[in-house]
Amino acid sequence: MIKLLVSQAELLKGLNAVAAAVPPRTNLPALTNILVEAGHDQLKLAATDLDTTITTSVAATVTTPGAVAIPGRKLHEIVRELPEADVHISGTGNRISINCGESSFIIAGSARDSYPELPSKVDASSTTIPLPVLSSAIRRTSFAVAREDYRPALNGELWKLGPEGLEMVATDGHRLARIHLEDVTAPSFFEAIVAPKALGLLARMAEEGDVSVSFQGTQMSFEFGTTTIFSRTIEGPYPPYEKVIPHDNDKTLTISREDLNSALRRMRIIANPATHQVKLSLESGNILVQAENADAGEAKEKLEGEYSGEAVQVGFNADFLMEILKNMTGDRIVMKLKNSSSAVVLENETPEQGVSHLSLLMPVRLPGVTG
Repeated sequence: MIKLLVSQAELLKGLNAVAAAVPPRTNLPALTNILVEAGHDQLKLAATDLDTTITTSVAATVTTPGAVAIPGRKLHEIVRELPEADVHISGTGNRISINCGESSFIIAGSARDSYPELPSKVDASSTTIPLPVLSSAIRRTSFAVAREDYRPALNGELWKLGPEGLEMVATDGHRLARIHLEDVTAPSFFEAIVAPKALGLLARMAEEGDVSVSFQGTQMSFEFGTTTIFSRTIEGPYPPYEKVIPHDNDKTLTISREDLNSALRRMRIIANPATHQVKLSLESGNILVQAENADAGEAKEKLEGEYSGEAVQVGFNADFLMEILKNMTGDRIVMKLKNSSSAVVLENETPEQGVSHLSLLMPVRLPGVTG
């Protein structure tokens, strides 16, 4: 039995937070539910897909404490459409009554013991990070996480935290993003591969303030405000990414990030829709972006920028390059190249204080171009 009173706005805010953890498809029907627990002057909401769990709490007037599992999508839809007034929730496990204003619903629920046990916060190694800093770091790296790669470690983001700072790395074999935050430290060293779903939820849900990040065995947790995201880590080891970052690229292109990105968008209209291949032809005083397609035609655009080094032609997947540019922060960026087949490094022209950020992109082979 459960009986409580909660404002529609607060309940919707809580459901918005946890609903992202409800799996769209699952072989376990219990996971489509949201757990509703009424305790002392608060309502706790939780959802899980067994790998990622989100819990949050909102203020409520509780007459009868208890817990029930309610179909998550249905509950979310109902509350979203209710007027901004008090919501009365009551009932037993299999019959839940929801009343607000002149609207009333009765939906089927299930008992608390039908829902999986939730992870709990434990005494563990932890650190506190400003939310805007962490959200920015996630955005600038997580785009490079692999999607369903046969190497499980690449399907997550490597975190290395210790006295010298926090390093976050993601790669899918075609591109790599790495950021190092020297001001985010912990007294002891910790390393984990974090699932991208938890990072995406954190970057999307978090606002101002701090997040407490805790590590314990195969679990990480991110706590901010009244909300906590729990995530299972991915088994490693992570590939030795340091070995693929070149340090002898002697050709440099310095250019406006927006100018290059805009040109790539235009070239992509003509580029082969299967490969999205564009070509950069670089020599002193001449920076040219081109795309060719036997069916669609060809396009080219000359750009303003500074290039130093021998003339070189290099091909890229335009989508990959644009995604890197989108997640950089400087107005002007530096591309460091060696030849047409070696990895290219991209960085901001002006370094950020306390932050080291670079992206790496593998070129695509151009017909008739060697070296």
